[in-house]
Amino acid sequence: MQSIPISLAAPEMILAKAVKTEDGKILCGPGVELTEELISRLSKSGVHVVVVKGHPVQMPGEKSLAEMIKELEERFAKVKDDPVLRALMRLIAEHIIEEAKT
Repeated sequence: MQSIPISLAAPEMILAKAVKTEDGKILCGPGVELTEELISRLSKSGVHVVVVKGHPVQMPGEKSLAEMIKELEERFAKVKDDPVLRALMRLIAEHIIEEAKT
């Protein structure tokens, strides 16, 4: 899942979390598919950020999945012969990949 500014929201994105007003009133529940009209209404209601499923937007300064995995491999390069640390690296990589899916 990814938190994005409403200005970057696009039709067909799916909400991962409910969109609430500042006082806690739910405007849209999780699982709702965004449309142009809904994005416009949320924006007019003062919503600035939505949380959507997946990772549909590359934010400025944010690393791609490939960049994160490459960086992880570089960090573990000096201990490539240590089976315990290699197993740890694989677990971290799996976690990074799984987080990117949600």
